[in-house]
Amino acid sequence: MSETKYCINCGKALPTNATFCPFCGATQDKVASTEDQNTITSEQHNTPNQPEHVNMWTALKLGMRQTFTWSQRITRPQYWWLYLDLVLISLVLTIVLGIRAYSYPAFILSPLHVNVLQTVLLLIFSALMVWTSVMQFTASARRLHDSNRSAHYLWFYLLPLVGPILIIVFLCQRSEPAGKRFDRLASQPKPWTHKWWTWCLLVLLTLGYAALINITARDTAMDAALTTTSKSATTNSDDSYSDSDSEESSDSTDYDSDSESDSDSITIGDDDIDIADQKAYSTSFTDSSWAKSTFKIDKVTVYKTDGTYTSGSGNDKKDFNGVVKVHMSIHAGQDISAYPTQAKLSTNDGQQVEADMDSDDFDGDLNSGTDSDGNLYFVLSKLSSVKDITSIRLKWDASYDTDDYDDDNAYKTFDTTLNLN
Repeated sequence: MSETKYCINCGKALPTNATFCPFCGATQDKVASTEDQNTITSEQHNTPNQPEHVNMWTALKLGMRQTFTWSQRITRPQYWWLYLDLVLISLVLTIVLGIRAYSYPAFILSPLHVNVLQTVLLLIFSALMVWTSVMQFTASARRLHDSNRSAHYLWFYLLPLVGPILIIVFLCQRSEPAGKRFDRLASQPKPWTHKWWTWCLLVLLTLGYAALINITARDTAMDAALTTTSKSATTNSDDSYSDSDSEESSDSTDYDSDSESDSDSITIGDDDIDIADQKAYSTSFTDSSWAKSTFKIDKVTVYKTDGTYTSGSGNDKKDFNGVVKVHMSIHAGQDISAYPTQAKLSTNDGQQVEADMDSDDFDGDLNSGTDSDGNLYFVLSKLSSVKDITSIRLKWDASYDTDDYDDDNAYKTFDTTLNLN
């Protein structure tokens, strides 16, 4: 029975001594003349190299070793064990790191703000996901080679619905001896970990993947904030105006009464918070020292909730039983960017919190001559009585654009302490 070989281009069966393919015209590699050499070659190339017992561990080791190997083959058991490994690894990474990576952005370019811990977590998650994705992609190419199909079949993934189904069918096909035409074995193959271009590619893909996650997290956070604040802004503004009208018609003693009970609840975002006690203070903070603009705080209200409430989600979830509401107004003397809704508040009893994301949306880019005002909400995890809060410290940032690099006044951090009495 005459021996055959397969065309290195089209995979058609050819005589062993053929120098070109009569079907596609491709020139064929020379084969050894002795029977022993033909036998060795046949044993080396008819089936891919695989261990005697294929399992999850051996498949994962092979996949890691051949992360950037394109022109070889992988058997059907090896591929699907590796596929299971990578699915489980991706699931664990998503639960442990991914949920937090998508929860909020690691960095914001304008104004520049970087959360170092979140950035490190994002890069680690992105690097591991990119590595598993590259491993899966090249393994799919080698599995297609084993079924005597070119890796160009992976382009079918671009076909909606039908393409991925066809790829799955091809990946499930049994091994074909003609697939040995895809084997390109170097005499002394160098591990991918010793090649500079593989690391450069991983770094570039990691940075791109991290940027995509950061953009998604930023857009999700902004959409959530806009949705909730748009619902609460009207209610909160009406409450602010009605409070101001009633306060203007009363004397200063009634304004600072210890047990003000105009309303039994307040609305923060979509949540109605029942109030057990509250106390309002008039303040006279005014700062006109920066950028021809004026920042005023005219009222601070401390609320004791009727029971314990929960804010946030995931790792940011926390319980609270107190709320501090700060009413601020801004007059922009020139084009500025102000961010009091990202303010930090500290109290005299040692608590430090950031402004709740459901605070009124009245800051950001303000054009010269415009006026804006709204309420900032800060939730306190522990509050025994509204009288316990006797002073608060508030810090927020603002900036304006300038071409003068020597202008040290372009960025401003406001820092004020208000005594509540």
